[in-house]
Amino acid sequence: MTSIPSVLYRFLLAHNTLTLATVDESGRPHAAALFYAVAEDLRLVFFSHPHTQHARHIGQGAWVALTIQDDGQSWQAITGVQIHGFARPGGPDARGLYLARFPFIARAEVLTQAVTRARVYEILPTWARLIDNRLGFGHKQEWRFQITL
Repeated sequence: MTSIPSVLYRFLLAHNTLTLATVDESGRPHAAALFYAVAEDLRLVFFSHPHTQHARHIGQGAWVALTIQDDGQSWQAITGVQIHGFARPGGPDARGLYLARFPFIARAEVLTQAVTRARVYEILPTWARLIDNRLGFGHKQEWRFQITL
């Protein structure tokens, strides 16, 4: 992947919930809110049960889109990111990355059991747009990334 823009990485670190958009085999969309962790190489990692609709759409790999933003922002202060990328089952470090981001999981038996039954996934971004109205209405920065599937 190309060099990681620090402004984008800092934004992703400052948040923990994304809205993931997937499509089924007939092209019908689905969206789900998920906790995520971000790796230094910009991979976004999340857990999900394999039987959820979005996990079934991803299967062994699928193109996805997502957004991340704060709720309740005034229009003058809107900040958020849009990302396109490829989602797939997570690599060997994905589970540890996620559990390090959310240490409370290890302290709650119900969450530990849920994660045991879930599967870890990762999203490899290919395009990102950071929107920041604090810098001017409609201010955007965009990046494209090369990934290896």
